[in-house]
Amino acid sequence: MLVKSIDFPCGLEGITDIEDDNVDVFVELEETSPYTYIVVVGTAKNLETLMEKENLNYFEVGHPFIIVKKLTKEIIEETIQAYAKDNAYWLKLHHFADQIDPAVFDKLQTEHIAYLKELDDLDHS
Repeated sequence: MLVKSIDFPCGLEGITDIEDDNVDVFVELEETSPYTYIVVVGTAKNLETLMEKENLNYFEVGHPFIIVKKLTKEIIEETIQAYAKDNAYWLKLHHFADQIDPAVFDKLQTEHIAYLKELDDLDHS
């Protein structure tokens, strides 16, 4: 999908360490305008910082981050363009991740188990 606009509601100027932070990004696509997708873009180092801050050995469950090396306008725009490919599947997944009903995954798992059983049956016939 074509990206119509990429905005940083809190701006990038306030970021003091472009290798250790995260930022909200508002994305509008040509095909879904005026709808705005909101994603969090952060750095790998920021994930470590957040784990240390919470004294955890893992990144706490929550809304997923889109990970970049540095928080620059160019890198974020390049990343959003990549996430907007293939009908914006990955952009939409990051935006709606916390709203997906877990029953969807149960259904997919059940279908996958049936598919694997079919393959196994074919192997043994």
